[in-house]
Amino acid sequence: MVQTICIVIRNIIFVGLLLFSILLFWINIKLYADNFNKEEKSKDIQLQLNFLNKELKNNKLGARMQNIFPEGFVFTNALYGLSWCELGLADSSTATNEIALKEALYAYNEINSDDAKSIFSKSLIPENGIFCVGWNNYLLSKILLMDTTFDKNKKYQNIYLKQCELISTSLQNSKSPFLESYEAQSWPADMCVAMASVSNYDRIYNAKYKFTISDWITKVKTKLDPKTKLIPHKTDYENGETIEGARGCSISLILRLLSEIDSNFAKEQYKIYKEEFVSTTFGLPSINEYPKGESGYGDIDSGPVIFGVGFAGTIVSVGTFSVFKDCDLSENQYKTINSFGMSYKTTEFKKYVFGLIPIADAFIAWSRSSGLNKTENNSQPLKYWAMKFHLISILVILFSWTLYYAKTIINRINC
Repeated sequence: MVQTICIVIRNIIFVGLLLFSILLFWINIKLYADNFNKEEKSKDIQLQLNFLNKELKNNKLGARMQNIFPEGFVFTNALYGLSWCELGLADSSTATNEIALKEALYAYNEINSDDAKSIFSKSLIPENGIFCVGWNNYLLSKILLMDTTFDKNKKYQNIYLKQCELISTSLQNSKSPFLESYEAQSWPADMCVAMASVSNYDRIYNAKYKFTISDWITKVKTKLDPKTKLIPHKTDYENGETIEGARGCSISLILRLLSEIDSNFAKEQYKIYKEEFVSTTFGLPSINEYPKGESGYGDIDSGPVIFGVGFAGTIVSVGTFSVFKDCDLSENQYKTINSFGMSYKTTEFKKYVFGLIPIADAFIAWSRSSGLNKTENNSQPLKYWAMKFHLISILVILFSWTLYYAKTIINRINC
């Protein structure tokens, strides 16, 4: 009986090791599977958006994500709409522009609905808080950057102009450069979204908010994280002083948006970001959730933190790297996410992790689409950029199987 149990256990271990080896081998191969040019990348992103489209419209994706994340509904719809905007801005063809505009407006109307706004407080300044207003207005700004002549455009332009003025006025009446996202809570990343929406006004119309933006940047520079000199993760809502220093999940997003607000300041912050957060894990590019010399746990903002790597920050960094023209790093980071995210693709859609956490799919789509409107990568990346990971994988597989067959090996040596 005991011998039978031991055989069963050994067979289970064998099957487990076999599956683990196959998975690790598949991940290594997958790192080189996607080598798209701009047109192919655009089509691949559209496959991701096809999946999100179905989930949003047929399977109540927004409501499902809201049950998991505090801003799940707004985030999912906003990122879906922003991804379409980036596609539309990158491809001027009528067919792409029409569907991009249609889907972006759908997303905007969703996050502007009464149900979406009901989770935010009307007593905040601005009403509903800067998270809600910021993402709402940022998506609207991208829609208008894409097209200002569509049917009923005047309605949306009036809303956009009103909200830009609301953000500007709220800032003037605040002691902190970071307005409240929720009652007595201030998250600088949300403020950067709002200011990116305001800066887009000057691109669409005229330089009305040039002083507002420069004054805001000046104030932000006085409220940087004392340790890293980066824009912090969380601040005091009254005076803007740091409560929680810079973290990978927020600074990756902040820099993506800051590049649209003030390119010079963004480059300064990006340089520090690369020193403090950009790293490699087992030879593959990654973003640490905490700066060098610090450690901590994951939360609702970062997602899981494993070996110090923050999932949210790593995903968003694909877009961050691309807007700062670190094309090879952006591409390799995407390939890493694509491999470990167990991407699955058909001729109609593409999804990650079996479609279990679609908000991650939305972030990936937006991050990838961010690079479509940047200069194409003309450099020649290293062919075997993941060589260290390959070697580690081989050693892990050999060590695992050696342990499994250790008794057999020892017996043969003794003979």
